[in-house]
Amino acid sequence: MGTATLAAVDLDRTLIYSASAAGDPATLPSLRVVEVYDGAPLSRVTDGAWALLAELMGRATVVPVTTRTEAQYRRVSMPGRPRYALCANGGALLVDGDRDPGWDRWARDVVARAAPLPDVLRLLDAVAGEPWVRTVRAAEGLFVYLVATARDAIPPGWLADLTTAAADAGWTVSLQGRKVYAVPAGLTKAGALLRLREQLAEAGGAPVRLLCAGDSLLDAPMLVAADEAIRPAHGELHEQGWSAGGVAVTAASGALAGEEILRWFLARAG
Repeated sequence: MGTATLAAVDLDRTLIYSASAAGDPATLPSLRVVEVYDGAPLSRVTDGAWALLAELMGRATVVPVTTRTEAQYRRVSMPGRPRYALCANGGALLVDGDRDPGWDRWARDVVARAAPLPDVLRLLDAVAGEPWVRTVRAAEGLFVYLVATARDAIPPGWLADLTTAAADAGWTVSLQGRKVYAVPAGLTKAGALLRLREQLAEAGGAPVRLLCAGDSLLDAPMLVAADEAIRPAHGELHEQGWSAGGVAVTAASGALAGEEILRWFLARAG
């Protein structure tokens, strides 16, 4: 039996894009809306990316790996339903669209190793009344996040202080667009993917090759853990000049990077 391929891809700003993150409309091909929220288009891909994703889903096991909650993930349309999806930064596994309760128990055990969620939520709630803060929320009982009015409205000093305080509590902070995430350090996309790969290898009786793509600090461990990986030439990792051996970088940025990433996957999918 041959080696199977697991194509793990982050969603926001890796595979799908808001209008502001997609790039200059004058230089982009036509875009397809793949997510609508409150009656308005929210996320898009190029028509080319949609076709490439459909092809990839026929040739590899595509696994969306996202910090989105299950409900937020379900708003996103794809050419078909992925067999597996990891939501909540790996804290929730969907199998054929259904939540895996055993995975939920594992995630709760992982989260319990860090400081309690309410302790970290208080750090974000402390600025909830500031004019630059739109909302503060807990997600899935696993992590917390803050939505700012704009990315450049977030005070750098506050973000640095939050990062330090969260680290002392065993949590990791990541800035993605205008959202600030605080996640228990043990709850990682990499840990979840490696666990899923092990389960699939045992079930199939064959090795599973792991390919990954992502743009944020929360994606970095899975990029390093992959057999091969790629990141777009934009996003949190790009802004920090992050690199690692074996991790490729797209030539394009914005929605065109999404197309490039899918071509990269297809070239390695066998």
